[in-house]
Amino acid sequence: MWTAGEAQARFARETKESLAVLDEQLEGRRSFGGDALGFADLAACTLAYWLDVLEEVAGVRLVGDGEYPALRWWAKEYTSDETVRRFLPDRGELVAFFAANKERYSSMVRAAVQRQ
Repeated sequence: MWTAGEAQARFARETKESLAVLDEQLEGRRSFGGDALGFADLAACTLAYWLDVLEEVAGVRLVGDGEYPALRWWAKEYTSDETVRRFLPDRGELVAFFAANKERYSSMVRAAVQRQ
């Protein structure tokens, strides 16, 4: 997300392909493990809560309206779970943190690409 131009477009395409796979796996299920939230849901929590923040700060839209309906439903269910909700950071604070560090992330990605 911290790249630009063709690298960013390639990243977006690859990510959308992966999101489609996850969406397919969730169809008809409450969670990645079936009916109860589990480790796989915890591992995917970035998609449920943080992805929207990262999209906003980076200026990249990976999940458009109407895309990935099962994944969107899962994210809503996951973030509304009472136990999960207690530990989610404030969205405004997340936006401020990533916005303040955006140039640092972009610089790190540019340096990594140059080394390749």
